Amino acid sequence: MVVDGVLGGVSGVLMAAFPDYAVYGDERVRQGLATPSFFVGLGECTVAPLPMRLRQVRQVVEVVYFPERQGDYTELWAVGPKALECMEQIALSDGSMVRGMNRRCFIQDGVMHMQVAFTMRLRPVEQRALMGELTIRQ
Repeated sequence: MVVDGVLGGVSGVLMAAFPDYAVYGDERVRQGLATPSFFVGLGECTVAPLPMRLRQVRQVVEVVYFPERQGDYTELWAVGPKALECMEQIALSDGSMVRGMNRRCFIQDGVMHMQVAFTMRLRPVEQRALMGELTIRQ
């Protein structure tokens, strides 16, 4: 699925750029959140029709960075823009590349929030009949 590919691609570039930091996926972290760490989640998704039976999918990915030292804004501003730079282009699971647009970061409640939108053009999946011919005997 394309959405999983985007989530995996973002997680992959963050793990490569920040090898000593934990990267959590779109899941609940119950207790023991290791810091420094990233939480990668999915935001708004929009789908729009395009000509020739194509569709455009725009998926926003939201990343939250939890610093090692609470209240260290220097650390937050050192990591946020670097992480956004890493998300300029990511590889999807099928090997294709997609560019991150409208990249932004801001600090809220002592953590760095980052948002990146990825836009993809997709062909619809062909639906085929599951049944063949049916012969009724009396």
